Amino acid sequence: MQREQEEAAERQAQQKRAERLGYLAPFVMGALKKAAREERVTTWREMGDKAGQHELSRLTHQDKLTLLETAENKTLPGSPLWSAVLAATGSDDALRLHRDLLHRLQRPAPADDTGLLAQITAECAQLRRQW
Repeated sequence: MQREQEEAAERQAQQKRAERLGYLAPFVMGALKKAAREERVTTWREMGDKAGQHELSRLTHQDKLTLLETAENKTLPGSPLWSAVLAATGSDDALRLHRDLLHRLQRPAPADDTGLLAQITAECAQLRRQW
């Protein structure tokens, strides 16, 4: 009986988490597009502050990855990822997150950070040309 209750509570927590991430995805996409339009990079903290969603800076790596995957779900294959403006900060965490996102989206990712930064820089340039 207790195990069933624990499993039900876990399912409920996972559902609530998925709903929250789904709710946050449009805020993230809007912030990414705005940063690209303004030809600048952004951070999780900045996105959270500007969108009034301060929890963005406190999300786990896995939650950020899920959130970016959801936000990028309408980005066409071969098109630059909006999240490149987030990865362009070049921090270790940003690069690891972007590499993990590329893997999840089945996109090519250079093995070394220098190559990945070059790819991100090229994607940011493509995004700027769209505006």
